[in-house]
Amino acid sequence: MELALHPAYEHLLDRARHSHARHRSPADISVDDITRARLYCYAFRKHTIGAFDATRRALEPLPPATAAAESWRLRACEALADAANLAMEAVPSDFRVVVATLHRYHQYIARALDSLSREAAQDRRVESVGLRFAEIMSSITGSPGFDLTQDTLAPPQASFVVPGLGIVIVPLVYGDHHSWNLAWLGEEHRHVPIHRHHHGVEIHLGFHPTHGLTVLGKHRAAVDEGYAMPIPPQTDHGWVNTADEVHHVPFVFGSLRHGGWGVFLDVEPQPRPWEELTTLVDRDSPPFKQMIYLERHIRHAEMASATRRQILIPHAVTNRQGSGGLELAISRVAQGSFAYPLDSFRIVSIVRGRGSVEIEGIRRGVQAHDHFGVPEGMRATLQADAGGLVALDALIRPPAYTGP
Repeated sequence: MELALHPAYEHLLDRARHSHARHRSPADISVDDITRARLYCYAFRKHTIGAFDATRRALEPLPPATAAAESWRLRACEALADAANLAMEAVPSDFRVVVATLHRYHQYIARALDSLSREAAQDRRVESVGLRFAEIMSSITGSPGFDLTQDTLAPPQASFVVPGLGIVIVPLVYGDHHSWNLAWLGEEHRHVPIHRHHHGVEIHLGFHPTHGLTVLGKHRAAVDEGYAMPIPPQTDHGWVNTADEVHHVPFVFGSLRHGGWGVFLDVEPQPRPWEELTTLVDRDSPPFKQMIYLERHIRHAEMASATRRQILIPHAVTNRQGSGGLELAISRVAQGSFAYPLDSFRIVSIVRGRGSVEIEGIRRGVQAHDHFGVPEGMRATLQADAGGLVALDALIRPPAYTGP
């Protein structure tokens, strides 16, 4: 159960060890080291409800075979829980991100893998769980600094079942106070049960093919083409699939009143049938006036000859009671490059085309369905291949935000 280590990741581990040996001296930690360590830490953060949680759950049906195996199991599960709990702490923007945060992530991951390896030597049932965990972590530790996640599948041992709703959530990007996820609706769970969030704000996204009924507040409407639906706190919402095809629901969730991943703690199911809770109205009626025809905007952006960024859903639509509001924007990179302005943590979803993204000198190729995060204060530039590309991005704004 070996981790793949990119030279850049190994360098950061060496810097952390060297600093610890010198009483945590920051002297040899550069700005580039801090930048890259922040990117790695945010990549690990999505596994709060990804592999850190799912690996522990995958072990539950496998009782330890011996007393020694039970000890190794306990050690592994404690390390996985410690890694998940790091999401409660801010990712520092100084040398501490190398010496403390990244160092601790690595220590917990290494401890979990070591324990699983030792237990697997006594019980081969555990081996596949450990190997899968090593594979998932290696996708980060073997990367040059930031990883790319796709919304095309629910990868094994890296997703989360929401208590009370039963739907599978695939975490894609986790920022400081908001996240981009995918509700993976399988054969047994084809719908998103009606629920609400106390302090969370949300935007549901739908892409072709989509045929169903979306629920917002006391109303429901038929939706037969791509959409983006903003959802303020304390608002019932859900999705009823009326087609033979399975419809997966990407969504952005956030709140300034707790960590952005709090969607799974801040959920209140509404278990009554949706027919009893809602009234059927037209898609373009006033209750859905803030819901946009997302794929129309995407097609319009594809045809544009100029590079530009346009806000589709302003933050004020979802901002309530200090939770902040989600801003959803679309960018067209027709030719050349496009640099996002410096801002708070930004989550980007590539929806059309191919190209590359460069974050503070670290470049990776991107294509449709790729997602990545841009930490606060970092420069990110998109470069389009022939034909250009289209990207969505989301930020969470404070209540008093008035724009640049």
